[in-house]
Amino acid sequence: MSLRRRHLLALLAAAGAAPALAQPRRVPPPEIVHPRASSFALGPAGDQWRIHVGLPDVPPPPQGYSAILSLDGATTFPHLWAHREARAARMPVILFGIGYKGANRRWRDLTSRAMAPVVPIPFYRAAPADRETGGRDAFLAMIERDLLPELGRRYSLDRRDMTIYGHSLGGLFVLHALFSRPRLFARFVAADPSVWWNAGESRREAAAFAAGVAAAGGTVDPTIQVMIAQAGRARQGHPHDPTALVEILSRVGGLEVLYRPYPRENHGSLMVPSTADALDLHLWR
Repeated sequence: MSLRRRHLLALLAAAGAAPALAQPRRVPPPEIVHPRASSFALGPAGDQWRIHVGLPDVPPPPQGYSAILSLDGATTFPHLWAHREARAARMPVILFGIGYKGANRRWRDLTSRAMAPVVPIPFYRAAPADRETGGRDAFLAMIERDLLPELGRRYSLDRRDMTIYGHSLGGLFVLHALFSRPRLFARFVAADPSVWWNAGESRREAAAFAAGVAAAGGTVDPTIQVMIAQAGRARQGHPHDPTALVEILSRVGGLEVLYRPYPRENHGSLMVPSTADALDLHLWR
């Protein structure tokens, strides 16, 4: 492990031990208007995604740009842009965000099909009645088969050096991507993942993933980095607490799991420090 990498891990551990400053709930950040920021539409007419693009202020290196891909791009991309421009504008990191043109279909894209329990289930919470669910595997396939190849055609990219970031339902999706396509990205960052979905489905997925790794030899090679950030105080057994999932993943050989608690942040304000964490993890890998 490099000295710079050890330094980052020490900083993360120290920051996690200290309470973060309280921050108010934020409104969605304004859209970025800049010569190096753009967007394009992807997908069939009437069902398109808006792909946000933020070029760095440097040409690509010989191997291509590294990249951070964020979900819920309308809100996450501006935060990543602000962090990179303030701290690493001349680092060869390109930013992408997946947003929407027209109707917001994030519940469809980011979830498995909602359960319809016949008997009461502890910690069960239903999706809003007007939201379609169950499209996450099709969305993940779109990212793998359509989006990433399209980005590679448009920009010089190092596909081996990519990070995916998601918050809330986006964090839930990031975890599912790790469990089902662990080689699609080098780093997976989930901020306040919605681990309550389908009465703890992500924990069941994590356990199955860990068992699969054990059966296949006991370790993931090469190493995959996973960061999980949490707002508020850890509450063991609570449906919104990801620490049980962190414990499962920490026992998987070849996963480098970083847990980032922010006890004084709320669910909305966590997006600011967690996008900064994602950038730090990406830059100081």
